[in-house]
Amino acid sequence: MPFPVANVEGTVTYQGQPLGHGRVAFLPEAGTPGPAAVGVIGPNGSFQIQTAGFKGAAIGRHLVTVHCRGESIAKQDQTTRVLQIPPLLIPDKYSNTTTSPLFFEVTEGPNEYSIVLE
Repeated sequence: MPFPVANVEGTVTYQGQPLGHGRVAFLPEAGTPGPAAVGVIGPNGSFQIQTAGFKGAAIGRHLVTVHCRGESIAKQDQTTRVLQIPPLLIPDKYSNTTTSPLFFEVTEGPNEYSIVLE
């Protein structure tokens, strides 16, 4: 790995309950080396971040976004197949890179990040 990484794991809650699915993205800010890192949110709200297939995220400051939608809806009749984008299950501000209020500083060693969405 051409840049230092550290383990990052945590939980995501929304309105006091674990978020049951979705993704958490860590986007390095200027001065933090490396690509974006992503973690899949499990049924109990837990996630573990991975960068390019390796466990962890680049050491440094990251903008964090959370993505969670309902199930995809596919409608089909004899002539048309339509795939509708499922609705967001959390406020849009958390998934938008220009409005997310979430930031996290990844440091050496294990990192625990509890993300509380309202």
